[in-house]
Amino acid sequence: MRSFRMPVLLFLLLVSCLSIHAQSDLKKTKEWKVKGVNLISIDRLGNFFLLRKNGKIKKYDPQGNVLASHSGTSPTLIEPWYHPSIFIYSRMQQKYTVYGRNFENPKEYTVEPALAIEPSLVCPTHDNKLWIFDKADQSLKKVNPLTNEVLQEFTVSEVDANASSEFTYLREYLNLIFLLDKNSGILILNHLGKVIEKIDVKNLTQFYFFGEDLYYLENNTLKFIDLLTDKRHEVSLPAGTQQAIITDEIILTINSRSRATLFTYSMASQ
Repeated sequence: MRSFRMPVLLFLLLVSCLSIHAQSDLKKTKEWKVKGVNLISIDRLGNFFLLRKNGKIKKYDPQGNVLASHSGTSPTLIEPWYHPSIFIYSRMQQKYTVYGRNFENPKEYTVEPALAIEPSLVCPTHDNKLWIFDKADQSLKKVNPLTNEVLQEFTVSEVDANASSEFTYLREYLNLIFLLDKNSGILILNHLGKVIEKIDVKNLTQFYFFGEDLYYLENNTLKFIDLLTDKRHEVSLPAGTQQAIITDEIILTINSRSRATLFTYSMASQ
């Protein structure tokens, strides 16, 4: 991944090439009422998950049909990416649970106190390990969950985290680590713990991945950054969109009227 930092003059020369606005030709296929959606997630098959603030989770197929539901947890993160398992971490309980594809056969694990004093964030890795963020000392540890062996450990530097930092979301993708500070934006780290880029965006609750892209929602617009080429593009969504996620087939939005809407789409660059 190349650094996003470049001299200002070069940036001005390239901005028209790197920032592409894509007009999305949306066609609504389904809409329904939802309440208090806190998080949304998606698996490799295009099934999506809506997590409500009361802890209830529903899994839908790409056409919006309910496949499964689950309740009784207090999830901080739901990660169904490594299909067919569904990974859920609860900061409140300091436990993570691995479920089958429809929330069957749960296996529950506690984060050992020796690994983290205050394990505020935990996520799975591509090689079936865990990243644990310890709020107490701003450290990240990669851990083998079978042996509790710490494989890697580093601290988020004071340059990249300060007294106002509030880290709320953690993911691994394409062998990179993504840590969200809701007060400043997304930190992208390599596996040596070096921050290789900061994406400035405040009050973000989630970000997502689509192919080689990292993307997030800001001002009714999905903003995409190619993690390999640094190229960027945007997709405009209807006014009032508060959450959105995209697959090869559909765009799902949650709006300010607590309506979930599925759209099919085509993209045309402008």
